Amino acid sequence: MPRLPFSTKLYYGMAALSMTLPDLMVVQWLLVRYVPPDKPHLVPATLFGLLFLLGRVTEGATCSLIAHWSDVCQSRWGRRLPFMRLGILPFVMVFFCLFVPPIGEMHWANAVYVGILIPTYFILYTTAFTPYLALIPEITSDLKERVDLTTAQSIFMVITNVLFTMAGTVLQQWGWVVLAGAASLLIVLFFLPAATRLREGTKHADAAQEPLRYLESVALALRNRPCRIAMASISVYWFGLNAIIVIIPHWTISYLGRSEGDVTKLMIPFVAVNFVFFFVFNALATKLGKYAMMLVTFLGSGLAMMAFCLVGHLPFGDLFLQSAVVFSMFGAPLAGFMVLPFAVLSDVIDYDAQLTGHRREAIFIGVAGVCQKIMLGLSVLTVTVVPYLGGNGEPTAYGLKLMAFLSGLACIAAFLIFIRYPLREHQGRIRLVN
Repeated sequence: MPRLPFSTKLYYGMAALSMTLPDLMVVQWLLVRYVPPDKPHLVPATLFGLLFLLGRVTEGATCSLIAHWSDVCQSRWGRRLPFMRLGILPFVMVFFCLFVPPIGEMHWANAVYVGILIPTYFILYTTAFTPYLALIPEITSDLKERVDLTTAQSIFMVITNVLFTMAGTVLQQWGWVVLAGAASLLIVLFFLPAATRLREGTKHADAAQEPLRYLESVALALRNRPCRIAMASISVYWFGLNAIIVIIPHWTISYLGRSEGDVTKLMIPFVAVNFVFFFVFNALATKLGKYAMMLVTFLGSGLAMMAFCLVGHLPFGDLFLQSAVVFSMFGAPLAGFMVLPFAVLSDVIDYDAQLTGHRREAIFIGVAGVCQKIMLGLSVLTVTVVPYLGGNGEPTAYGLKLMAFLSGLACIAAFLIFIRYPLREHQGRIRLVN
């Protein structure tokens, strides 16, 4: 069969920046926008956490529905591309509006505004990017070319992390409108080539079968034991990862006494270590297997997050240097999480296809998304409560360190769950070991 052109791999990889950048922006900076650690809040902290949780629950409720719709969609554009083409512009408009609240002080209108836009944002995010993640089998059936596509995707995720480190500096120099506008422009520019130039050409063996009904498809996915274990461990890990990302600006401003621009300085060594270990985890996953490296990712992340509790007690440098060293340590195991979950989920999908005779890529992403989105929402809600313990409406050192410790516990819980994951690679094939 003809090989995929380089442009196809490039376009698919570029869209990963559009998927990752808004997610990072919303996770780390939206709370700062509405609940700034050093300025009057625009929305009460706990109320914001509840609204964010509501948004994540809404996303979780719609994620599997959109995924199933994508699996059974029949159009002249294919199964996935209609969602990508029609969803991206509304998504970007809502993303930009999220960072431009109507009133610059505490007001009920801000709560109503963000309470409407957050669920809308997450629904549109799912509409555009769940089909994108399920697009690979539609582009090619060749396993080597699928690896090439995921490699391109991962490279642009690394590029996104590098760009994201500049968010604090851009915010300090030019403000929220410029930051949100620049991010919106990048999202559109990097997504349009995939949405407009890619084509779905692969036909599956189950194409002539009667499509599964939604509940039947979800039930089959949940009966898949490797799927349940992978979903549970990854979702719990997301709780810890999301919490750490969210508290970094608050850690920098409230605990270290620095400005938004210093968030960039804190993240530079983290991104550098993350970039190096991205290639290390790629190589080790090939040599040692995805199972072993997922365990390293979960356990290493948990220990690195707990190390935040040692800041102020380490025998070198000031608080900022100690924080930078600890945060850079977290960059190493996080590289594994950038590389491995999609590969693990692909193994689960292949195993499921052997059992059921149906390939339902998007429904697995959707079902996994239900658990993940709820955990992400709970994570933000927790961050609006725990870091403020012992303070008068401001984050405290005790609260921030306790949040880091709880994040580490979540990652160790993910490690303990994933120990029971039963799929292993053997001579180029996936097999069940217990």
